[in-house]
Amino acid sequence: MKFHLEGGAGRYTILSYAPGRITVRLPAAERTAPAGQEILTQSLIISPGQLLRSWPPQTLAELRAEHFERLIALNPEVVLFGSGAQLTFPSASAIAPLIRQGIGVEVMSTDAACRTYNLLMADGRRVVAALLMI
Repeated sequence: MKFHLEGGAGRYTILSYAPGRITVRLPAAERTAPAGQEILTQSLIISPGQLLRSWPPQTLAELRAEHFERLIALNPEVVLFGSGAQLTFPSASAIAPLIRQGIGVEVMSTDAACRTYNLLMADGRRVVAALLMI
């Protein structure tokens, strides 16, 4: 599924999603290839200003609170959790660090999280997407 978003030249945007892969447009400062994009095949964290290419949990069973604690430093107002092809909620203990900080958490399938990330980012929101590649 391809997404089209105008603007965002200095930010990480999601260009497309397919099961097991996400294509990200890199900010101008990071572009080495003419296309300025990167295909990612492992779980990741993306915000307008940062891309963590290898987020440790690769399955829902591996997901722990410490994986979400890393997101607090990004100062999001909302975290979008993409749970893979199916909507599956993480345990309450896993997302507890975000809840304690008053950070909103929205759980959705990874494709829906990709679309929502682009919309919120374009709207200027402090959004972070934590995406499992299941």
